Amino acid sequence: MVREAIESHLQIEEVFVSESCRRDPGIQALLRQIPGKPEIVEVSDRLFPTIVSTENPQGLLALARLPSIQVEKLLRSASMLLVGCELQDPGNLGTLLRSAEAFGVEGVLLTQTSVNPWNEKVVRASAGSIFRVPCLGGFDGAGLIRDLADSGFSLVAANPKANLDFREADYHSRIALLVGNEGRGLSQEVLNRIQVQIRIPMDAAVESLNVSVAASIILCEAARQRSKANSR
Repeated sequence: MVREAIESHLQIEEVFVSESCRRDPGIQALLRQIPGKPEIVEVSDRLFPTIVSTENPQGLLALARLPSIQVEKLLRSASMLLVGCELQDPGNLGTLLRSAEAFGVEGVLLTQTSVNPWNEKVVRASAGSIFRVPCLGGFDGAGLIRDLADSGFSLVAANPKANLDFREADYHSRIALLVGNEGRGLSQEVLNRIQVQIRIPMDAAVESLNVSVAASIILCEAARQRSKANSR
């Protein structure tokens, strides 16, 4: 993750490294790659586990400045956004961020009560995508939907009860894909505001997919359509 932060051009201000880790040639080379020469603090192997939350720490911890993100810029310039409504599981959000980067999403917006995008489990599950895909939280759902519509986005909601097959939807315009809470999905209040609602056809024995899996499938189709259009 520290290597991902370096390659993503985050400003690293301080680094804590365990004694044994500091002696590793690979870690020494990694530390030399950090621009700006941040302060490097060596910590004893016995003490290091007390300053991190992971059960089996690798011996390296970096303090980095969060990237500056402006929602107004995203609404003005992005062509595809992902909106998470009341997402709770940090692993799901991290996976969503990885899929977002893989399939060309330019920003992820989260409504109130969603997990903090900088939760440590989100950061790890994103495998570095959180450093490169703008992600903002705390939005009022109704207000965000209104702002997206006013900014020219076509709103598409993932709803397992919808009639439209996700492969038949048109993703060529400016798109904002909305996905809901892991247990409840999107609220009826949100669904009432979205004209285009799509579903993923499945065997009748499976009621629904994990939100990160479902979103990844839909985003893959959106990327396929958009890539095909751009290649013409």
